[in-house]
Amino acid sequence: MGILVGSILAILAVVLIVAIKGRNGGYDARGWAWIDVIYTVGYVKLLITVVKYCPQAWVNYKRKSTVGWSIYQILLDVFGGIFSLLQLFLDSYMQGDWSGVTGNPVKFGLGNISIAFDIVFMVQHYWLYRGARLAKEGEQRPLLHHEEDLSS
Repeated sequence: MGILVGSILAILAVVLIVAIKGRNGGYDARGWAWIDVIYTVGYVKLLITVVKYCPQAWVNYKRKSTVGWSIYQILLDVFGGIFSLLQLFLDSYMQGDWSGVTGNPVKFGLGNISIAFDIVFMVQHYWLYRGARLAKEGEQRPLLHHEEDLSS
């Protein structure tokens, strides 16, 4: 809850700064401008991306298992991160200006953070906890039985 409130307050603070100190109503980029609000929202998204992955990585570590959790969303996410970075590099290459890579730190950060956490999840799922099962026997038994089981 603290991250949510802090993020909202940060965005509101930048909005107020732009509204009060911005030149030409915040449309002059030589001072505080509305683009700074967009940058702030981007950094909030970057922070939330880091925070959203941590609980699942921690739960997988504590349980020493990825049972009940789908790896397919992670496989899609890793390709999304790769394609995002590829787009960033191709745009910079085609424009002949590599500052496009460093000029968009949020996109660069989102792609790299997503890929890094996806690698952690894939290592957990396919290597570290590959054969792990839930310890409680009650969770391993099926809820529904076959008809043969019910007739006896």
